[in-house]
Amino acid sequence: MLKPALLLAAVAAIALPAAVAEPLNYNIVEFAESASLEIPRDTMSVFLRVHEEGRNRNAVNTAFMKKFNSLNRKAATGSGFKTELLFRRAFPRYEYTNNKREQSGWEEEALVKVTGKNFDALNKLIASVQNEASLDNIKFSVSKEKREDAVDRASKAALLRFKDRASTLTKIMGFNHYKIVRIDLGQIGNRSAQETGPMMMRSAKSAMAEDVSALPETASPGMEEISITVRGSIQM
Repeated sequence: MLKPALLLAAVAAIALPAAVAEPLNYNIVEFAESASLEIPRDTMSVFLRVHEEGRNRNAVNTAFMKKFNSLNRKAATGSGFKTELLFRRAFPRYEYTNNKREQSGWEEEALVKVTGKNFDALNKLIASVQNEASLDNIKFSVSKEKREDAVDRASKAALLRFKDRASTLTKIMGFNHYKIVRIDLGQIGNRSAQETGPMMMRSAKSAMAEDVSALPETASPGMEEISITVRGSIQM
């Protein structure tokens, strides 16, 4: 039988590693800081629809290709334009006579997206292709390089705010130093800071109906807000 002193020593030896393994998380504060900035949209995308219809399939295709190729040639001569074919399709057209469906012709269409940073040049393109295509939509966006730069600047600002607040909290709590226990820089948000799409849509549609020499002024593309949230904890 173990003596009481030896028994207490054995119990203490068993309990000690568990006590040492459990961290003492004292004076830990968790908080978050955010930073955001607004950047102008510097990229414009126009969506142009080429369409042709008629009774004879070959005639429809010939007329369609004439419009389609003309549009692509004009877009290729633009100021740094990027052209993308979103879809192209040909399909029969039907009519109902005495409750009987009969094929009455063919249709062929394509949707072409033209993107660039020269808004005036894109407006001129819209006006110059009014015989080849109709304007389907216009969108504004922030270019990849401009967005990455904004994310870097917002991240730096958020981290500096986190650092300043950590120092302030440490002093308020009566401590001289702190260390970062955890920090998470991964929450990136963006939202439209200004809605201008419909306005630009009206201006662009006016360009389709007017002479090339009477171009509308480009509406403001609006702004986009980039925000970064830094979450973390410090120990004082």
